[in-house]
Amino acid sequence: MKSKVMLVLFTVFFGLFLFLGIKASQTLFSGGEGSAPMTQKTRGPILLEEQQEKPAPADPFTLMIYVDDLSKPEPLLQGVWLSRSGDTQQIKLFFPLFPSQAEDGIQRDLNLRGAFWLDEPTQPSEKFLTILRDRNLSWDYIFLVDQAALGEISIILQEINPDSYQFNPTTVAGLTYRVDTREAVQENQARYIRELCGQLPLPGQNELLQRFLEGFSGHVMIYATTPLEFYQSWRGEVSCLFPTLYLAAD
Repeated sequence: MKSKVMLVLFTVFFGLFLFLGIKASQTLFSGGEGSAPMTQKTRGPILLEEQQEKPAPADPFTLMIYVDDLSKPEPLLQGVWLSRSGDTQQIKLFFPLFPSQAEDGIQRDLNLRGAFWLDEPTQPSEKFLTILRDRNLSWDYIFLVDQAALGEISIILQEINPDSYQFNPTTVAGLTYRVDTREAVQENQARYIRELCGQLPLPGQNELLQRFLEGFSGHVMIYATTPLEFYQSWRGEVSCLFPTLYLAAD
């Protein structure tokens, strides 16, 4: 009899505690009867889609090479410059590579000149380009011009603008490289470039454009861009500067 009483009491109290436990858990994880359920706030990683601006394309460098005659199988190197735009497209910066400004410039000149020839299809030899790359230099375009083209360009400029440009054939002759006059040649080439830049924009340049597109009968070569795109990058007023050279005013 006593065991039956104990069994009944155990059942009653077990049911009571079970009921209270369920109600307590509902109260703990809810806002109470009739209330909206509580939301649990979690601290997880928040991924934001970054709006990264596309990097501005690096301003292209142009390797400008001047030789005596592109019609020859092995033209003689006369000058090499690395050029790029400054803060604006209207400013062009020029850095001399040949003749070199280094302390061992004469030896550098001899090495570079000895490595220059034209590979098929008529482009600078890989040995020549490798020497420049080994000097931590790089470029996007190559512009190759010879003495005949410079002479013809000068004549056209004089015809277009005779009041401000006077062509002197000895000027082109002064651009020819010689070891004993290498510093003077470097300065002459810089002055010649500056003089050509000073003629822009031209009042009428259809003839110059046409001859340029024709490659001056093989005396101008351009690599990695079109003649028209290269020509258009020099339209308008242009100032040519030489950051590593001192050029006295004419």
